Amino acid sequence: MITAETTVPSMSSTVTTETTPPNTTITTTAITAPNITTTGITTL
Repeated sequence: MITAETTVPSMSSTVTTETTPPNTTITTTAITAPNITTTGITTL
């Protein structure tokens, strides 16, 4: 299992979660202020 997490202060952000087989969840969080994109891939 691979996980990636990033904690950021409260600000404008877009969170997109996609679920694709086999049981893989890809979460992409884009923070507009500092232009930082964090991608976390979790495989169950």
